[in-house]
Amino acid sequence: MTRKPEVSLILVVLFLSSLRNLAFASGSLDGLDSHNQRSTADLPEQRASIFVLVYNYAHLSAETLDQVRDRASLIFQKAGVEVEWADCPLRDEDPSLYPGCPAVMNKAYVSIRIFPQTAARIQEGGEAFVAARIANIFWNRLDEQAQRLKAPAPRLMAHTVAHELGHLLLGSNSHSPKGIMTARWDAQVLTRICQEGLYFNNQQSEFIRSELRKRHRQGTGIENAQLMAQK
Repeated sequence: MTRKPEVSLILVVLFLSSLRNLAFASGSLDGLDSHNQRSTADLPEQRASIFVLVYNYAHLSAETLDQVRDRASLIFQKAGVEVEWADCPLRDEDPSLYPGCPAVMNKAYVSIRIFPQTAARIQEGGEAFVAARIANIFWNRLDEQAQRLKAPAPRLMAHTVAHELGHLLLGSNSHSPKGIMTARWDAQVLTRICQEGLYFNNQQSEFIRSELRKRHRQGTGIENAQLMAQK
């Protein structure tokens, strides 16, 4: 049976329309995929940073503390971490005199307490309490070591601060044979501290960055909940 020309023409038009719709849909999906890929790629990686609260019970001078902070910050910068410091009030001091010290603490913060003296049984220049996120620094021990080596005490203290902060981020059993997390600070290690310095290795640096990003997310969640509760 012979088809009528009108029917054939209608079939051709429908066929071409279908091809055009398929091409449009395919192009739209490709564009959407490209957009999603660009959006994912454009998302900035969350910055790894640590916020350190400083309690200066030893009443060290601002100059000494600045030297300690600068060197400790450099050690963490080489690990891909930015350090923010905030002086905090001691027992009877007015909190309004320390506007940089947050009134509410969360998991994104760690604390350093600098004491002038330590008990005779403690020979190290610092100790860390991982669960409490607090590190103690003992100025008398660091000053004694610095005098023996004829080295700048702030430089030695900066490495001690970085070491103890490392424990707060890596965990209690986080000593390593070399680098800033070495367990025994003998004369050779102390000499190296005074020369080129000690740093975190690649594995430690990666772990610290991951831990800090996790704490930042948790801390932000806590702060948001507190703000909602205050409204």
